[in-house]
Amino acid sequence: MNSSAESLQSVASLEKRGIETRHFSNDPLLFRIDLATFDFYKNLSTTNDKRLMALISRTANVNVTTRLASKRELKHYKEAGHEENTRNVRIKYRTREENLLQSGTFDPVWGLKWLLSSVVLVDSPLFGTADITRLCELATMWIGALTDAGVHEVSDSANELYDVLETGRSELMCVRALGGNLPGRFNTACSLLFGGDFKRLYVDSYAPRWATALQPMSSCADDQAGIGTNAPLSIAEARECVANVVPLDTKCRNCGSYDLRVKEIGSSSNDSGLVPVKVCVFNRQLMQEEGQALTLLFEHSVAMDMRVGFVIEATLYKLDSGQHFIDSITMVWPSYAPLDYLEVF
Repeated sequence: MNSSAESLQSVASLEKRGIETRHFSNDPLLFRIDLATFDFYKNLSTTNDKRLMALISRTANVNVTTRLASKRELKHYKEAGHEENTRNVRIKYRTREENLLQSGTFDPVWGLKWLLSSVVLVDSPLFGTADITRLCELATMWIGALTDAGVHEVSDSANELYDVLETGRSELMCVRALGGNLPGRFNTACSLLFGGDFKRLYVDSYAPRWATALQPMSSCADDQAGIGTNAPLSIAEARECVANVVPLDTKCRNCGSYDLRVKEIGSSSNDSGLVPVKVCVFNRQLMQEEGQALTLLFEHSVAMDMRVGFVIEATLYKLDSGQHFIDSITMVWPSYAPLDYLEVF
């Protein structure tokens, strides 16, 4: 089959599927993406699919519900006698496209990473694995629709886009699991015993003020300490949890809030049953690690959901004995999250 026949067959196939094929070659890229995205969106049959597609469209900086051009403007685009309308539509999309290029966010690969991190985890949280799975399925179909519609700028990066989707599908499941399991039993025990947020919340708040005034925040909670009824562990359970791992007479040397990037995940220790995980402090603005790696310990049930490259926002503590622990987890980011852009906000 010659190229002309193949082209006609491709156009016929697109028209049968309801994908717009007109005037793609000379129009602004943002406008071509908008047309193909909206045609894909309007052919979705369920409310949930349309809701998810409204999120996906942010990847390409288009909005399927509030478009840059009105229905009337789009209806008469490139029609004879409507040259002024055609020019205005082009100006709208080209101006928006230039602004996006200046901001560095007009990149389909970057947009997909943004979608599968900030959008689904913060802006519009998805609940349940079914939503995440369906979102990735729709995004895969949408990339195919853009490719079929002749948006070659997307076609050129299609393989990279599919790789991001596959990674996102896997890592988002793990991120959701970690959100409910961190900091883990061992780190919780350290926080209760050695001056962490759990000690301040569940132990110090139940002690008389004169007693807490005389006791350094870094000192170890003893067996007689009062503890809140909602505490995740009793003092005795916490002591048992850290036994033979952290000396009970150690004190907290310093602490601070950091982004911690996972560098290496070890295997369970025969002695403690804990998994060593090496992390580094991560600089969002420079998108690079800083300083030497340090080791944190987690139960296997927690470590199994970690992936190299994950970034954990947490409070990090260093003990006199040299060990580290974390608490107050505020966020877990997948490995591909564009955290340098998040720093702007």
